[in-house]
Amino acid sequence: MPPQELQLALYLDLRRGILSNKYAPGERLVTKALSDATSLTNSATMGVLNALATDGYLKKHQRSYSVAAWSLENVLECTDRLEVFVETCAARVLIEKGPRLDSMQRISAELMATDPLDETFFLLAMDWFRELFGAGDRPTVASVAHRLIPQVYHRIVWLILTTAPNPRKSVRKLVAANLEWLEGGLRGFRKRQVGIFDELREAYSSSASAGLPFRFDEDELAGRLEIREPDIRGRLLALSHPFYPPFLPADRNVGSITPIAV
Repeated sequence: MPPQELQLALYLDLRRGILSNKYAPGERLVTKALSDATSLTNSATMGVLNALATDGYLKKHQRSYSVAAWSLENVLECTDRLEVFVETCAARVLIEKGPRLDSMQRISAELMATDPLDETFFLLAMDWFRELFGAGDRPTVASVAHRLIPQVYHRIVWLILTTAPNPRKSVRKLVAANLEWLEGGLRGFRKRQVGIFDELREAYSSSASAGLPFRFDEDELAGRLEIREPDIRGRLLALSHPFYPPFLPADRNVGSITPIAV
């Protein structure tokens, strides 16, 4: 198998293990041990670990990597940030009434027709955000959102929503609400958007367990983490890039200085 395919296989395997119970929060991942197990060079393995750290699955301290612990507080913090970006960009899309609005309406219709448990649904949702954050003449919005909201957040949110009771019904309700405000214009937009995010926060809170990090049953992840998706900028960084830390930690605790990835 070519090195690039081995790197991708390692990325997907580690991501699956991080989101399940295979790797505990805070557990160190040793580059040499992973290299020996995969026949990759140390530098190729570090490229994979850097990608996982940039995406928010790992913490990096100098040349050491450990599993990040995403709890309800982290998810709610990123949800607050996401709401600001969505409200700002959506207003621009609705005012412009241009091709981006048409594209977002088309993607929303595709989401309504796609099983939320299928990974295709998640990929379409990422397409929807890429269109939204590229609104108007401000392409840097997507870059800022990418640095403030690590990629792992989007995966965790999808898994939270689709492992809850009656996931198809609840997720399609949210998609229908998004489609409604896309077609309804600016009148009442703010109220509808607040309602959507309040429902999301309630769903996240009901899935949380005593402040513990979100972890998903391995059987629930089967066949659902097979693709390394482009980020909200539409980019898929090579598995050889250096680690790019987020601008800010995702932590709602006042006075805390512990970031998700540093």
